[in-house]
Amino acid sequence: MFNNRFFGITICLMDFYDRVKELVKTRNTTIRSVVEVAGLSLNTYDTMKKRGNLPRAEEAVVMARELGTSVEYLVTGGEITLKKTNAIKGLIIRDEKGRERAIDGEMCLLPILSQKIAAGQGQAMIDDVEVVGELPFLRRMLRGARPCGARALEVRGDSMTGVNLFDGDLVIFIPGEIRGDGIYVLKIGDEMVVKRVEFDNLKGKIHIISENPKYHERVESVDGQLVSVIGKVYGWVHSHPY
Repeated sequence: MFNNRFFGITICLMDFYDRVKELVKTRNTTIRSVVEVAGLSLNTYDTMKKRGNLPRAEEAVVMARELGTSVEYLVTGGEITLKKTNAIKGLIIRDEKGRERAIDGEMCLLPILSQKIAAGQGQAMIDDVEVVGELPFLRRMLRGARPCGARALEVRGDSMTGVNLFDGDLVIFIPGEIRGDGIYVLKIGDEMVVKRVEFDNLKGKIHIISENPKYHERVESVDGQLVSVIGKVYGWVHSHPY
């Protein structure tokens, strides 16, 4: 994982080694097995990771094949080729007159991560985030973003109920995505939260706003507590609690 800067705010983005680690967690394999098939030792792989060097092309091809993806995805984060994690096949919808049509390609399966995210008091970061399920989601709701980057997190708390985001809902976000003001997944200190964010570019500040009047707005500056902008929220799956 490497950090970029956005008006003094840290943005967490994924690199080649993060994508390998993430895919290994969803497959019945280990990093050692993947790199050894590519002709590398684990020590060599770890040294390359620390130095920020990428494997040679032929090594990356073998690693991508073992992980069921493409070299493009491992290197750039581009569209993943695995059908299992990218699209639902054979899904049929029926209208009110009983007419059926396939919606192949209109839906995608997004990984649900074990990390919880707070809408209220923060949820502590966990060391080993795992994929605990898959969420069917309409591609068009991602507004042109590639589904291979989207992830889902379960919400805890009530600070965002003003936008109908409740405890137990699943938030869909894209790590590293920053597109102006909106609802974002943030890391504040050692805690993960979901909040409305307004960027004050001129003053180098970030306004963190709850959608519940019992929670106060907070403003962070480049000289204050470190805030990591993890990614932008594109939607959520909601089950109304009342």
